[in-house]
Amino acid sequence: MIYPPPYYTDDDPAFARRIMREHGFALLVVEGLAATHLPLLFSDDGDHGALYGHVSRSNPICAVLDGGPALAVFSGPHAYVSATLYDDPSASVPTWNYTSVQVQGRLTALPDSDLPAHLTELAQAYEGDHGWSVSDAPDYVDRIRHGIVAVRLEISALQAFRKMSGNKPPAIRKRIIDAARARGEEAFATEMETTQT
Repeated sequence: MIYPPPYYTDDDPAFARRIMREHGFALLVVEGLAATHLPLLFSDDGDHGALYGHVSRSNPICAVLDGGPALAVFSGPHAYVSATLYDDPSASVPTWNYTSVQVQGRLTALPDSDLPAHLTELAQAYEGDHGWSVSDAPDYVDRIRHGIVAVRLEISALQAFRKMSGNKPPAIRKRIIDAARARGEEAFATEMETTQT
């Protein structure tokens, strides 16, 4: 069997961009298996787009901000699926449905002069027009900015996954969605409803 099965992959760039924008807290992995969690903002910069974030200067990731390879993994809505939701639980096993995007590229540090604009854009992305902004705490931001570095991951390839029981009949999919809603997993249920069968 080809892995992942073709019915779990999603080649729609709009889907990948939506998952990255709506679920921007990613796991960033670099050579030597150093990893860190951080919010990353997607931009259409470059041939395939780019991701922007920042890390503490004391983070070991800072030792490899020289254009080396990196992998960023975004996890979208996901949930456990009980085998009891299938027509014949005795001939089934539980599974985990999920959406995710894996991004490969080259990771570099940005000039210190780019950090204020990045911090402003990050706050705007999550706070909106009427929330907190960098201009609300200029002295504090000025003090801490020397301890962080902005980073850019130039995307060379990405792969999006949408394992949402797309290979199951509509009645089973409805049971999975209803069970998720009963557990309060609205984002997962809504995502599963948008998945093409």
